Amino acid sequence: MDKIWSGKLHVLFHGPRHWELIKDLWFSSSCPIPYLDEWKRLGVNIVPVVTNYQDPIRSTKCRIIVSTGYDTDLASIHRVAWSFIAPWDIARASVIHDVLMEAIRSDLDNLSKKQIRQLRKNADSVLLDGMNNAEPDVPVWKIKACYSIVRMLGGICIRNRSYRERHGW
Repeated sequence: MDKIWSGKLHVLFHGPRHWELIKDLWFSSSCPIPYLDEWKRLGVNIVPVVTNYQDPIRSTKCRIIVSTGYDTDLASIHRVAWSFIAPWDIARASVIHDVLMEAIRSDLDNLSKKQIRQLRKNADSVLLDGMNNAEPDVPVWKIKACYSIVRMLGGICIRNRSYRERHGW
């Protein structure tokens, strides 16, 4: 079986809510396949990967790559919630999701509302896939809670600059 994740998250701490990737992070998911060209056009480092050459159509995934040097707040979870959903529980999936959301945000003026909705839903599906494939396992109730919150509030995040953008990272 091929690897789904590049491995552990390797980051350098720079202060409150500021981490820097010191090693590339990647995740392989089948979710982005319908939007591969659109994600590429938006500047996402994404490549198709065939995991089973005997059945290449059904076994193609997209590898989303986040390069060394990327600045992140890990998961944008309010400190009050840290006692039950710590940001490191879902950090790798959140970093991948942030890259996709930032790509959408970077081209809002050229995307229709329908495209924004579709891409946002696709990014959220990648987040869900990442949490479901986390190592160690993330409890189902945490996955459901995080996914539900992202689906409810993600539209607000599209219109507002991210924490990292507001701080000039």
